Amino acid sequence: VVLVSTLLVLAGLPAHESTGAAAPATIVRHFTRASARYQYVPFDVPRGTASLRITYRYDRANGDNVVDLGLFEPGPLDLGSAAFRGYSGGAKPGITISAAVTTPGYKPGPLPPGQWHVLLGLYKVGASGVDVTIAVATELGPLSSPQPSTDRESAPASAIPRAPDAQRPAPAWFMGALHTHTLHSDGSIPPAELMRRFRDLRFDFVAVTDHNNTTHRYELGPQPPDAASPLWIVGEEVTTPGGHASVWGLDDGEWVDFRVSPGDPRIRDLVATARRYGALFSVNHPVSTCDGCGWTHEYVEGIDGIEISNGRHGEVAKAIAVWDTLLRAGRRITAVGSSDWHSDPNPIDVANVRVYASSRTTAGILDAIRTGHVIVMRSARDATPDIVVRTGGTSARIGDSLTVAPSASLAVEVNAPGMAGSRLVVIQNGTRHAPVYLDARGSARVERPALPGYVRFEIEALDGAPIAITNPVYLVAP
Repeated sequence: VVLVSTLLVLAGLPAHESTGAAAPATIVRHFTRASARYQYVPFDVPRGTASLRITYRYDRANGDNVVDLGLFEPGPLDLGSAAFRGYSGGAKPGITISAAVTTPGYKPGPLPPGQWHVLLGLYKVGASGVDVTIAVATELGPLSSPQPSTDRESAPASAIPRAPDAQRPAPAWFMGALHTHTLHSDGSIPPAELMRRFRDLRFDFVAVTDHNNTTHRYELGPQPPDAASPLWIVGEEVTTPGGHASVWGLDDGEWVDFRVSPGDPRIRDLVATARRYGALFSVNHPVSTCDGCGWTHEYVEGIDGIEISNGRHGEVAKAIAVWDTLLRAGRRITAVGSSDWHSDPNPIDVANVRVYASSRTTAGILDAIRTGHVIVMRSARDATPDIVVRTGGTSARIGDSLTVAPSASLAVEVNAPGMAGSRLVVIQNGTRHAPVYLDARGSARVERPALPGYVRFEIEALDGAPIAITNPVYLVAP
């Protein structure tokens, strides 16, 4: 035992039974409105560190100051760096990484020695500037990998089982949530509890999109199949200073950086990174008026989707107008909707999507979204409408392309159970036609000229509130 301990000490490693807490280091930095948006405060982690605790504080000045928190381990600070360890924004006053507990939002794993950096995001800085005080505490201990946990510093949440393909009929319409939050960013509940809530509403799939991290994956490991439980899709809400976007379908070790300001051409790099991973990149709440929420970046090539209905941000009509502008320009960008759920009392299912997919798998769902086989729905209670567009003996459904001959006409057939008396609006190449009322069975038939471009549909209540908003059927000249 003496020999082993001596060798460990000579190698610069702690003996297994040795532990010791270093005196906390306090760092104070002053920032002004002229300071760069992202600041990197260095500190050292000694070899053999088993526990790292970082806290920070500043005067919020009645909301004039807002400073976010993140962390980099030793390595480059460049865009997309693998040294990125995690991010909690302004949701947590401190973080811990240790063998016993890891704060949600931060990757578990060994603590490599060397120069680390606290990431400070200067979301808002008041006229008089802001002092940020950072305290860093390290503790030596046995070499072991930490485990993720919740803010309550309990054991990792139990996983919710996922259903395999074979237990569900497919192809079919699947109900899903594409924009949700947990304790791994600024949400109010653990990932497993989020899944339970969606399971109770009979959702087929849920994308968890915590801000700038994907660490919820460590609490939702695979379990024996259960057809009643939703498929979970690993996502990230990329929260840039020029707007937010959801990225769906990230594997372990993959993340998309967020440190790109409005006007920075590197927004193309973020979209390209998602594409390289085989993931989808979709703009969230594009016309929101909250600070930094609305999309002020260019709608660069490669963007797959745009959120036209968001339960927390509203602005549906304006978001649809942005989408229609993109469609008229020839961009095939899929419209989606979400609840953007963080906490009660906001309804968790308003809005949601129905996706016509070949299978209830991540690949099946993402392929269907990519190709526009999506209807945005008001709530989980509303049945998915069936809409068929016919011309010249051929037919298409939402997301399909249909070849149209010159001077031909379109026949639109709608069957919307439970929506009797609602109004069907046909939007063709951005032009809204007069509404048609659905009959007592929730059905309607409409004819329109077959103009090349696109045709999409909205079903609205008598007060004009949307119940269903479809993606286009694309009309292509021969």
